[in-house]
Amino acid sequence: MLALFLLVASTHFAALLSPGPDFFLLLRAGLVKGLRHADGVAAGIALANLLCMLLVLLALSLLPATGGVGWQLLQLAGGAWFVWIGAQALLARRELALPEAEACGHGSWRRGFSEGLLASSLNPKLPIFYAGLFGVLRNATMPGWGLALSMAWMTAVVLFWDMALVRLLGHPRWRGWLQARVRLLDRLCGALLLALGGWLALGALNDL
Repeated sequence: MLALFLLVASTHFAALLSPGPDFFLLLRAGLVKGLRHADGVAAGIALANLLCMLLVLLALSLLPATGGVGWQLLQLAGGAWFVWIGAQALLARRELALPEAEACGHGSWRRGFSEGLLASSLNPKLPIFYAGLFGVLRNATMPGWGLALSMAWMTAVVLFWDMALVRLLGHPRWRGWLQARVRLLDRLCGALLLALGGWLALGALNDL
């Protein structure tokens, strides 16, 4: 059970490391409107992730506890989706262009919170991602306290990593490190997503 939790947690963190829409929203907030505004964005993103996890768990709870064609199809679909995005990450050849720091404007924590909550809530990939993660945990019959711990851990990681990220990007050395290793981060994320996708798909096939 611990090994599975570590796999899910590391996949979740690798997805945070690989720059996506939230990354660029935070970057813009930190460079243009200041750290207070960016912290609000980070809090909004974290709350959106928590609400999405709750909705995904509610949806999964409506499925049969064990077996069932619907659950097997969901597992196969989730596994296939994880394998597909994992393969895309492994094959990516992107470069990361980061703008230089600008003169900060006057932002506010509350406005940043609203921006982060709205932007992350409208991300269609978020519920699919968490459906795959919690599908893996549910397939392994993780108890309720384990799912609650996983939710608390991932919410905290999103919040504190995003807040730290804005501060790290203010240092030229860290910006250079990230730009030089974005492909390595994509490969790491892709490999972990492939592992989770394979876990889901094989579990579904074994139940057929």
